[in-house]
Amino acid sequence: MPEIKMTESKEWLDEPDREEFEHAGYRCLILRHCELLHLNGYVAVPRGHVCYGKDCDRLPYEDLLYVSAHGGLTFSDNGDGKFRPKGCWWFGFDCAHFNDLVPQILDLEYRFYNRPNAMKGTTYRNFNYVRQEVRRLAGQLADLDFIDWQFTRVWPFLLPVRTARWFWMKKRGWRAADDEDEPFKAGHFGGCVGCAGDNPSNPG
Repeated sequence: MPEIKMTESKEWLDEPDREEFEHAGYRCLILRHCELLHLNGYVAVPRGHVCYGKDCDRLPYEDLLYVSAHGGLTFSDNGDGKFRPKGCWWFGFDCAHFNDLVPQILDLEYRFYNRPNAMKGTTYRNFNYVRQEVRRLAGQLADLDFIDWQFTRVWPFLLPVRTARWFWMKKRGWRAADDEDEPFKAGHFGGCVGCAGDNPSNPG
């Protein structure tokens, strides 16, 4: 039987197994799976964040901003103190989806089944790719917290101001037209220059 050679470069052998960094004010983590050897990406949110304690499948404001990452979010939990630091809530994704090259599966296919091309058409998601996805996730979580800040802190303040302004304008006898900020005097609702009721020569 001819010798079977693997065509993959096995770039994961030259990569680290862990990296921590910060992006958009959040702790970020890239961690290699201890058995399958693919990479996972994580972002931590602190207490007080709108997503703290939330399930990755039920994040708030999804109708305004749908949080996405490679393959979708697949993890949400407290830090365990071993792989992920404690004191914050972690969201994560993995790179072991369809079309992802999983190093250990590739190795098993080659060694035990003589199928070096079993994962042909798949792509290994390397450190550079996962780092970009982690940063993108951190940015989205920051945006969600900003959206929550607007709804809980800004709009409750602005709505009374806008309401007071509306009452003031109504009391003064002015209001904005539908298409522009052109005020018109109370008592002429719907009236316009040239209308029958405004023309003294036409009593009709």
